[in-house]
Amino acid sequence: MELELLQDLKSYLGSDYDSDQEFLVVFCIKRAISSYKNQRNFPDYYTQEVIEQDMRKHYACIFDLVLYWCNMQGVEFQNSHSENSTSRSWMSESDIYTMHKIIPIGRIV
Repeated sequence: MELELLQDLKSYLGSDYDSDQEFLVVFCIKRAISSYKNQRNFPDYYTQEVIEQDMRKHYACIFDLVLYWCNMQGVEFQNSHSENSTSRSWMSESDIYTMHKIIPIGRIV
């Protein structure tokens, strides 16, 4: 999945993609996948195949998380930014999960 995300990100960014920064993009991909797995909270008995099927089903969410982490480089933990009459604010990582309707997997204890 990491290679597919990298290729799709390159296509998405087009000429804005900087191959000199690919190591950073790969880090963001790993960070997004890790975040997704933590959010889903897969039970220990789930096989790797089941987890990968779930991740494939929610590929768009993981792709958006990669974009989120790539865009947050250098602005970690900022809630807003203003410069030369331009103001910016960012969605939170939680907002991305909500937008894609991703919730943790429930368990009966």
